[in-house]
Amino acid sequence: MATQENDSTDIEAVLKDLKKINKGSLTELKSFVHPPQPVKKVMEAVCILLGRTPSWEQSKKLLSDVNKFMQQIQNYDKDNVSTEIITKIRNEYTSDPEFSVEKTKSVSGAIWKLCSWVIAVEKYDNLKKSADEK
Repeated sequence: MATQENDSTDIEAVLKDLKKINKGSLTELKSFVHPPQPVKKVMEAVCILLGRTPSWEQSKKLLSDVNKFMQQIQNYDKDNVSTEIITKIRNEYTSDPEFSVEKTKSVSGAIWKLCSWVIAVEKYDNLKKSADEK
């Protein structure tokens, strides 16, 4: 059974990996008029976690300031995600077999790393709640 400490390490590894995202690849994402479905889906989940309406328009707004966007991701308060948000992420995104690092890796270097961040936040929440129940 994974511990909360191990899970913190997992999410920290993901955050470290996110720092390696090429800012140009994030800028490229917002240039899509009609993004590929994996890009759209991952960015919808990111929007939800960041308290935005899940839409491509909101995604482009988030990506309009790459530095601010990355700061929001890096400083995300993973310990205080609302049950409503995490349930939506779990039910509509991370439970979907198409929502995976493997499926997004071939689409964009930035999008697979953001996908791994969404998955890590959801996993962290799940393990944190399991540890709290003990």
